[in-house]
Amino acid sequence: MYNTFDLSDSSFGESLPQQIYRHILKKIIARELNAGDKIVEEEIAKELNTSRAPVREALYLLQVEGIVERLPRRGTIVKPFTQQEIVDYNTLMAELLRVAVQYGQHKWTQEYKDMLMTFAADADAACEQGDVRDYERKAERLLRHVVFVADNMALAKFYEKASLILNVFVEVRWSESKIKEFHTPFQVFATSILASEYEKAQAAIYEFLMVGIK
Repeated sequence: MYNTFDLSDSSFGESLPQQIYRHILKKIIARELNAGDKIVEEEIAKELNTSRAPVREALYLLQVEGIVERLPRRGTIVKPFTQQEIVDYNTLMAELLRVAVQYGQHKWTQEYKDMLMTFAADADAACEQGDVRDYERKAERLLRHVVFVADNMALAKFYEKASLILNVFVEVRWSESKIKEFHTPFQVFATSILASEYEKAQAAIYEFLMVGIK
């Protein structure tokens, strides 16, 4: 079971609608909301002790992603969300990270590598603790740094969309044992970039992401 909704529990400056988006998406991935279920703005707002405006915006974001749909006289309905969709997002993420490594290979200053080393150490510590939410945040921070170094706006936008859904999947479906299985090739990814072994880093991407959705 995922954590209770907390407005202070935002990742990387998420807005309130984005937090509500994440909260609803968790319910869908955890199968607390199923295909065909109706989502009522007023009920969500009451549950989260917020106004209807950010809920409406969160539902719009979910609609744009094709996770819910608005039907005449029925309101907002949950669409089918399958394991295959998770696989598709994961495949997209692998390709985005591969391109990020390729674009960034001549841009890794010592300062950027020092930051990566810090993020990798934080991920190591979170792995030892075995807390899924904390590990997801620390691993995400490292991957986001890799995308940042690539310095490509279009790449960053696609990354944001794919990462949000996959991060929610991690929070809902992962266990401590899954963290440790994921972390071994994830460490290879980070250390390969630090050693400027970019082809090795690209190969490691597919290893850790495939572990993540098994």
